[in-house]
Amino acid sequence: MRLDEVNWATRLPYDRENEDEEFEREFVALLKLCTLSRNFPAIEALLPQLDRHDERFTIADIELNWRPLYDLTMTIVFPKIWHDNPIQNRTRLKSIIELVSEANRLFPPSAAIDVFCELLPRIQFNSLDWQPVAIQLLSLFVPTAHSLGEAAPISSGPHSTDPKRWLPTIFSIWSFNLRMSGYDAYLMNFVTRLVTDQRGKLTLTSEQIRFVFASGLHFFNLPVTHSSSSLPRSVSTAVTDTSHFFRLPMNSTLPLREDRALNFAKFIVYTMHDETPGGSLDLFEQLVLMIEPFYHPSNNGSWSSILARFLRHLAKELLQRSRDEAADDSNVPASACLKRSIRRRFVVSVRTLAMLLLFSKGEDSVSMSHSTLKHLAEVEPDLIFRPLLDTLYTAIDSVTETHRMISAMRALAKLASTLSNFAHYPEGAQHVAPLLTLTLPGIDVNDPTKTYFALSFVCNLCNNGVVFEELLASGDMPVSRPLSKSSSSAMEVDQDIDAPPEVDMEQIEWVTRASTAQFETWIDQYLRRVFALMDNLSSSLDTNEAFPPDTNLESMAAHTTERVLLQCSERYHPMISRLMTGFATRITGLSAVGRMRSVVSAFALAMPEQALANLIPICCEKIKEEVENGVGLVPSLSRVSRSHSETTLIWFASILVVLTEGQNGVYLLPYKDQLISAIELLVCKCFSRQVYTIGCKLLHTTLMSLTRTTPLRGHSVSEEQWNDPEFHENHFRYWGQHPEIGDPSFSFDWHIATEKEVEFGFELAHRIIEPRIGELDRLVDAAPQAHEPGNKENVYLNRLLVALCYSLLAIGCLIPPPGEPVQFGDLPDDLITGEDSSGMAPRYRLDRQVSAGYVFTDPESTEYKEVLRIRDAIGQVTAKTLTHMASNKEDNVENIKSIVVLAQTVICHHGVDRSSFSSFRKSWNYGFDGFSIDNSTSKMPLYIAARRVRSTHLSRMFHNTRYMQATELFRDITSQIARLCLSAYAEVRDYSISALDNIISLIPALKYPLIPLFLDELVDSDTSDPEKMIGALRVIDTIPVRRACLRDWNYFPTMVLALCRAQHEDKPQVKRLIRGAAVNQVVQLAAPMAIQSLSEGTRERILALDDASDSVEFEKIVSREHARCEQRYQLAKAESTKLINALVDILRDAGTTWRFAAISGYYLDQLSSINTPLEPQLVATLAENLTSDLVLFREGAAISLSHLIGKIKQRSKLNCPDLASSGRRTIVDIDSGNGKMFNGQIYTDLCERALSGDSEAVAVPFLDNPASGWFVWPQKTKVYSCPPPGTVPAFDHIDSESQKAYDVLHDAFFADGKWDQIARLFSVESMRTQEEDIFGASRAAFFAQVFSLFDLPVLEKAWSVIDELARDHERMGAQRAASEMIGGLLRGSKHWAQGSLDRMWELLIPLLTAVYSKMSSDTERFWQMSMQYMLARRDPRRYLPLLRLLLYTRRFDPQAETPFAEQAKLEHQRMMVGVWDWRITSSMVASHQHLKDALAHPYKQVRDVAGVLMYSRAVGEFSVSYPQVEVAIDDLARYGPTGRDFSHWEGTQRTQSLIQEMVRKVEGWKADHVPSIEGTSNYSRGSKTLLTFFISGYYFSSRRLAVEYMPLILPLASVLQEQHDDEELSGLAKAIMHYFSQVLYTAKMSEIMASKTLALLGDSSNMWHVVTKTLPLLCTLTFANRFTLSRDIRTHIFETTASFLEHEQVEVRQVASTSLTSLVKCANSQVIADANTRFSAMLGSRLPRVRYGKTPKDPAAYNRLVLTRHAGVLGLSCLVLAFPYAIPDWLPKVLVLLAGCIDDPNPIQSTVQHTFAEFRRTHMDTWHEDRKRFTSNQLEILTDMLVSPCYYA
Repeated sequence: MRLDEVNWATRLPYDRENEDEEFEREFVALLKLCTLSRNFPAIEALLPQLDRHDERFTIADIELNWRPLYDLTMTIVFPKIWHDNPIQNRTRLKSIIELVSEANRLFPPSAAIDVFCELLPRIQFNSLDWQPVAIQLLSLFVPTAHSLGEAAPISSGPHSTDPKRWLPTIFSIWSFNLRMSGYDAYLMNFVTRLVTDQRGKLTLTSEQIRFVFASGLHFFNLPVTHSSSSLPRSVSTAVTDTSHFFRLPMNSTLPLREDRALNFAKFIVYTMHDETPGGSLDLFEQLVLMIEPFYHPSNNGSWSSILARFLRHLAKELLQRSRDEAADDSNVPASACLKRSIRRRFVVSVRTLAMLLLFSKGEDSVSMSHSTLKHLAEVEPDLIFRPLLDTLYTAIDSVTETHRMISAMRALAKLASTLSNFAHYPEGAQHVAPLLTLTLPGIDVNDPTKTYFALSFVCNLCNNGVVFEELLASGDMPVSRPLSKSSSSAMEVDQDIDAPPEVDMEQIEWVTRASTAQFETWIDQYLRRVFALMDNLSSSLDTNEAFPPDTNLESMAAHTTERVLLQCSERYHPMISRLMTGFATRITGLSAVGRMRSVVSAFALAMPEQALANLIPICCEKIKEEVENGVGLVPSLSRVSRSHSETTLIWFASILVVLTEGQNGVYLLPYKDQLISAIELLVCKCFSRQVYTIGCKLLHTTLMSLTRTTPLRGHSVSEEQWNDPEFHENHFRYWGQHPEIGDPSFSFDWHIATEKEVEFGFELAHRIIEPRIGELDRLVDAAPQAHEPGNKENVYLNRLLVALCYSLLAIGCLIPPPGEPVQFGDLPDDLITGEDSSGMAPRYRLDRQVSAGYVFTDPESTEYKEVLRIRDAIGQVTAKTLTHMASNKEDNVENIKSIVVLAQTVICHHGVDRSSFSSFRKSWNYGFDGFSIDNSTSKMPLYIAARRVRSTHLSRMFHNTRYMQATELFRDITSQIARLCLSAYAEVRDYSISALDNIISLIPALKYPLIPLFLDELVDSDTSDPEKMIGALRVIDTIPVRRACLRDWNYFPTMVLALCRAQHEDKPQVKRLIRGAAVNQVVQLAAPMAIQSLSEGTRERILALDDASDSVEFEKIVSREHARCEQRYQLAKAESTKLINALVDILRDAGTTWRFAAISGYYLDQLSSINTPLEPQLVATLAENLTSDLVLFREGAAISLSHLIGKIKQRSKLNCPDLASSGRRTIVDIDSGNGKMFNGQIYTDLCERALSGDSEAVAVPFLDNPASGWFVWPQKTKVYSCPPPGTVPAFDHIDSESQKAYDVLHDAFFADGKWDQIARLFSVESMRTQEEDIFGASRAAFFAQVFSLFDLPVLEKAWSVIDELARDHERMGAQRAASEMIGGLLRGSKHWAQGSLDRMWELLIPLLTAVYSKMSSDTERFWQMSMQYMLARRDPRRYLPLLRLLLYTRRFDPQAETPFAEQAKLEHQRMMVGVWDWRITSSMVASHQHLKDALAHPYKQVRDVAGVLMYSRAVGEFSVSYPQVEVAIDDLARYGPTGRDFSHWEGTQRTQSLIQEMVRKVEGWKADHVPSIEGTSNYSRGSKTLLTFFISGYYFSSRRLAVEYMPLILPLASVLQEQHDDEELSGLAKAIMHYFSQVLYTAKMSEIMASKTLALLGDSSNMWHVVTKTLPLLCTLTFANRFTLSRDIRTHIFETTASFLEHEQVEVRQVASTSLTSLVKCANSQVIADANTRFSAMLGSRLPRVRYGKTPKDPAAYNRLVLTRHAGVLGLSCLVLAFPYAIPDWLPKVLVLLAGCIDDPNPIQSTVQHTFAEFRRTHMDTWHEDRKRFTSNQLEILTDMLVSPCYYA
C-alpha cells in the first residue's frame, strides 16, 4: 500500500519546526517507512531534510537499518530483465545514492561487519567487469560515524565497533589496484569520511597515512607520473569487459560525485594531530616541495585545475576544522584539537602555493587562489596579509602587466571583508583608505573586468561596515617599529610561524585615523568616475543581445554607489547631493536613461530626503512642460521610442520612477499633489507607449512605496548605533563587527503603511485606477464588431491594459489572496475533473495561509472591502476583455499580449509572482560569497541579513499565493488563455503558454478541465491545424500538465493515443515536439502497481508518527484507504489494458509511420508489468514485427519480446509452485553439506577434474557468480543443478493468466518458415561500415529468452537455419546473425536438463569446429563477442564440450604455418581466461604446456596474443579464497596497519618456472644475436613477446605478477631501449620502463624496485647510453613513490645520482644534473645543506692558467680537475634550478660562487651561463622582492651576470 509519505515529508519542516525531539522521531519513522515502501518521491523529498539537519541527527539519537536501503540499491543497480519501469528506476538511482550517503552516519557501527559479509564475497580483482560497483557500495554502506555517548569500542568479536579491526581490510583491498582509475577515489573518500567522523577516537598510523599520501600524489595528473606510451593493439584491446551485456549503470559505476582533490585535502587536514616526523603535517610539507613548481603560472596544463581545487579545499577544510573546534558546543576532545603551531606551519605551506597561483593563466585557478587566501586569512591573518599586501601593492601599481593588476583587484575584492575586520586583523584597517585610492583608477570603461572587481572591492568594504568619515589623529605618530606598505616584509613573516607577532595598537589606530583624511577626496573622485562610466557604457538599444554585456557592470556600479552613500558621513551629503543632482538633470540621450536611472536610484535609496527634495520638483515641472507642449501625445505602440522630441519627457519621468521605487512612503507624502499630477499627465493624456508605460510604472512604484510592508535599507549598523557619537569617533573599531541574531543591535526598520500613506494610496486608486476600469469596461461594450479599430483606439486600449496591470501589481500586497484554509482530510485524493476540482489545493503545501505583512487583514474592515472591490472589478473587466479579444480580435497581437499579461497578473500576482520570486531568490544572497559566514554562529552583516529577511517575507507571500482556491473568475480567465495557446500567431502562443504554465502551477485544479481541449487538437481530422497542434503539444509538455496526465488514468490513455496518432503533415517543429513530449513521458512513466497489505512493522511505524492515533480508528482509515487505492488500481489496470490494445492496433496498422510505431513501442515497453497478464495481441504483433522489413521494427520487437518472455517466466515462477526450474536453483551453506565443495582449492580444481572425466566434479552444482570465493567465500551462495536426462523442461508449467500469450509465442516460433524469415532479415548486411557492424547483445538476449522458454524443441525447429547461417562464411551478416543465435542458445540453456544439453552439444560441436576453422579477420570479432556473451557469469563446467573443443581439439600448434588460425585459437583461450579467470586457469595451463614455445614465433600477431595470454593465464591462478569474512578481516589485520600487500605476487611454481624459462631463453638468444635491420632473430622476437607479457600486466588491473618480476627483466629492458635497428622492440622496452617508473608501489616493492635500479646503474658493464635512459626513470620512480620509499634508500638514490656528475661522458653528466635537480626539489634542508657543502668543496681547487692554443703541463690532471669543477658547478646549478621561484638563505652565496666560474673553459662556462639565464627567467616577475635577499656586493656581482653587455658601454 502506498501512503502519502510525500505529503508528510514536505510538511514536516512546517509542522515540527521547533519540536526537535518529536521532529527527529517522526523523521526517522518516516525515513524507514519510505525505504521499506520504496516511495521514490518521498525519498527525494526527505533528502533536503536529512541534509539540512546534518548536525541534529547522530547515532546517539537515531539508528537506521542499512539492509532495506541496500536491497533497494541492489535492485536498481542490478536489474532483472523482467523488472518493471527500468528507465524510471535508473533515473531515481541518483536519489537513492544521495540518501545512502546522507544516512550512512545513522547506521550503527556494528553494521560494518555485516556490510563486509555482504560485499567482500563480491570482490574479484583479476578483472574489472563488476568491481567498481562493489567498491562503491562498500564505501557507501560501511558506517563511519560513532556515537558521542558511546562507551569504549569493542576491539574484538563478530560485531566490533572499532574501525581499527577492519581498517586493514580496506587498505588490503586498496593495494589490489593501486592507482587504478576510480578505485583510489572511492577508497580515499571512504577513509577520509572515516577519519573525519571518528575525530578524537581514531588515529591512523604513520604507515596508513603514507599509504594515502602516496595515492593522493597520483590524483594530480602531474606530467612526471602520467606520461603515456603507445601500446601494441593486442594489449590495449585485450581487456575483457562483459558488464555491457547487462543492464548495469553507465560505465559499470554508480552516479557518485567523488572530488578527489576534496577528499585528499580533507584527509590531510583531519589527520594533522602533532608535529612528529612522518605525520600528516610533515608529509604535507614534503608534498608542497614536490608540487610547488607545478603551481607557477608558466607551468600550465591538465594538472592546473585539480591542483588549484586541492589548494582551495585545503584552506576551506582548515577553516572549517578550526571553527568546529573553537565552537562553544564542540564535541571534539581537547587532545584531538589542532594546535596553533601546527596550524601556522600548515598555513605557511599552503600560502606558498597560493601566492604562486595568484597570477596564473587560468581564470578558475586565479579565483581559487583568492578563495584559498581568504580562507587562510580567516585562520591566521598576519601570515597572509603581510606578504600578500606587498605583492598586491606592486601589482596594482603595475601599468604594463594588466593581468597582474586584474588579479590583484580580484584578490582585494575577495579578501575585503577579512582585511577590514578590525577585531580579526587590526593592521588591515590602515590599508583600507590607501587601497581605495589605489584602486580608484580601476574604474575604467575601457576595461570592464577590472572595473567590476574594483567596484566589488569597494562594495564588500561597505557591506563589512567601513564608514566614510574623517577622524582626527592627535599628535605625532607613535614610532615603535618601522612601517612599510604592509607593515612587514616577506622576510619577517617566517620568523613568526610559531606565534603571531605582537601588535602595536596605538600605532595602528593613529595611522588608521590619519588615513581617513583621504575619504572626502575619494568620494568626490569615485562619484565622478561612476558618472563617466555610465556616460560611456555602450547603449543597450544598439545591441541585439538578450543580455547586453554592460548590464552586470551597470547594476554593480549602482549597487556599490548605494552602499557607499549609505556609509557616508552626513558632512559629505551636500557635496554628494550637488554632484548627483547635476548628473541626473544632465540629459545625454535616450540610450543613457537606464544607466542614469540606476545611479539616481542609488542616490534616492541611500539619501531619500535630499534626493526627493532636489529632484521631484524639477521632474514634475519638466513633465508638465513637455506634455503641455504636445510631447508624448502621438499614438504609438512601439515599446522603444525613437523620437528625440520625447527624450526630455522620458528622462525626467524615468527619474521620477526611480525616486519613488523602493522608497519609504513617508518621504513621498510632502510631494503628494505633484506626484498625482505627474501620474495623471503620463497615464491619462499621453499616447506614446513608452511614455504611458513609464507613467504606469510610476503609479506602481508610488503605490508600492506607500503601502507595502518591507524592511528598509540601512547602514551597516543599527540606527541607534549609527547615531551614537562614540561610534563616529571610533568607527574603524566596529569594522567587520556584525551583531548576532537576537542581539538588541540586530534590528531592522520596517516600513508599515501609516494612515496618511493609506489615504494617499486610496486617492490614487480613486483618481487613477477606478476611472481606467470604467473606461475599459465601456470600451469593450462599445467595441465595433464590423471594422478594425484604428491605431489610436488600439493605443488607447493598450494604455488601459498596461495601467490596470501595473495597478494590480501594487494592489497585491494590500490584502491576502482569495481562499480559505482547507484541511487535508477534507480533500479528495483522486485527480478528478469537473466542478469538484475547484476545491483542490496542492497536497504538498501547508494547509493554511501564514502571516505575510499585508496592510489589511480584517475582512470586515472598510479598507479591506474597498481593496477587494477594486481587485474584483479589475478581474471581471479583465475576463470580459479577454473573452472579447480572444473571440473577435485575435489579430491584434500587441493588445492580446497585454491582456494575457494582465490576466496572468489577476491570478498569479498577490504581492509576488513566481518569476519575480525566483529572480529574487537567485539574487538575494548577492555578496554572500564575499564573507566567510560561520554557519555555527548567528552572525552576519546587516545588509545580508536584511536581504534574507526580505526573502523570507516574499516566501511567505508566495506561499499564500500558491494556496488559493479556483474561483469561477479564475476558471473563466484560464479557459480563455487556453484558447489563445492554440492561436495562429506564434507571439500570442508564447505569451499564453507561459501564462498558463504559471497559473496551473499555482492552482493545479484549473488544469484538469483544460486537458481534453488540448488533447482534442492532436486528434487527426479534416480540420486539423498544425499551428494549433504546436500550441497543444507545448502545453501538454509543460511540467504541470505532463505530471497530471501521467498520474491520472482518465487522461493518460487519451494523451498517449493522441500523440501516437497525431497528424503532423511532416512539419519539423511538430515532429520535434511530438518526439520530445513522448520521450519526457516515457522516462517518467510507471506501469500500474498492485496494492500490498501493510505489514505489522509498517503499521507500527505509521502509528509512531502520531502518538494520539487510535488503533481502531487507524484500522478504519487503512481499510478505507485500501479500498480507495484498490479502486484506483483497478481503474488503472483496466485502462492500461485498453491502452495496450490500442497501441497494438497502431503497430498493426499498415499506415502507421515508423516514427509513431517507435513511440508506441516505447510506451508498450513501459506499460507491460509483471503484475498484469500479458496481452496475446501484443505478443502476436511483436512476433510479426520480428520479420518486418524495417530495421527499427525488428530491433524494437526483439527487445520488447525479451522483456515480455522474461515476465512470463517470472510470473510462472511466482504462481506455479511446482515449476521445474524452481527446483534447479538452491541456496547452499558453504560450511556444511554440499557447500564444502565450494571452498578453497577444492573448487579451483573442479573444472580440471571435470574435463578429465571425474563424475563427482561434473555432478557438483554450478556456481555462476565469478566473484564468489575469489577473495572470500560467502556464508551462503546460490547454485544451480542440472537434472538428469528425461527430466521435464524447465518451464513445464505456465502461469494461467499468461498461457494465452505463451501459446501465441509458441505458435509463432514453431510456425513453418518463421525461422527462415528471422534468419534472412537478421542476417541482412548492416547499413553501417564494417567496423560499426557489431555483435548485438540485445538480439542475443532475445534468442536466449526464446531458447530458455521453449527448450530443446525450438532448437530442433531452428537448427537448420542456424546451421546454414553459420556455414555461410562469405557473408558477414550471416556470421553475425549465427554468432548471436548461438550465443543466445548457450546462454538460454541455463535450466535445460542433461538430455537436452547433450543433444544441443551433439549439434553444436561439429558446427563450431567448422566455423572456428574457417573464420576470417572480418568475422572473428563476432565470434569473440559471442563467446564473451555466452560465458559471462556462468560456471565453466556448463560448457565442458566447448572447453574440450577449444583446449584439446583446437590445440595451439607453434609450428603451424597458418598464423591467423593459430592466433584465433589463442584469442579464444584469452576470452575464456578473461571471463572465467581463476576457475579455468588451472585447466588451461594443464592442457597447454607448450604455449611458451610461441615465445619466438615468426608471426607478430601470434606472439602478441601469446604474450597477453600467458600473462592472463599466469595471473589468473591467483586467488585469496578466505573461508569466511571474519577470518579474512582478522587475518588481514595480522599483517599490520595497512593489511596484506596484494600489489605483488610471486605466482605458483609453474608460473615461476615459466617466467624464468622465458628469461633464460631470451638471454641465451642474446648471446647468439647478430644485429640486423630486419630484427628477425629469435632474440628480437622472444624479447618482444617477453616485453608484451609484462606490459599487459601493467596495463591490466592484475599487475601484481608484473610488479613482482619486473626487477628480473629490468637489465634486459634497459638494454633493449637502445635497439635502434628494431623500432618496435625499442618502443616496447621504453614503454615498459615508463610504466615501471610511474607505477605506485607499496613500501616493500618500492624499496625493491629502487634497489634493483641502483644496482643496474652500478653495473660497470652497461654502456653510457643505458645510464642516460635509466637515470630519469629512477628520478620518476623516486617522485612517484616519494612517500613509500624510506629515508635511507632516498639518500642512496641521491648520492648515486650525484656521483654521475663526475662521469667521463658529458651526456651522462647533463642527464644526471637534470635528474638531481628533481631530487633536490623533494629533499629536506639537511640533505640540501650537505650537498651544498660537497659541491662547493669541488670548486676549492682553481684551474691553472693555460694560454690559448697551449697544452697544460699535466693534461690528465688538468682534465680531472676540469671534470671535478664541472661536477661541482653542475651540482650547485642543480641547487639553484631546484628553487625557480624562491630565494633560500644559502642561494645568494651559491650564485656568487658560480659567478666565479664564468671564466672556466667549456663545458663549465656554458653550464654557468645556462644557470644564470634560467635564474633570470624564473625570477623576473618577482625580482623587485627577491633582490632584497642579496647584499649590495652580491647584487653587483649578479648584475654583471644577469644584464646583457651593451656595445656602447
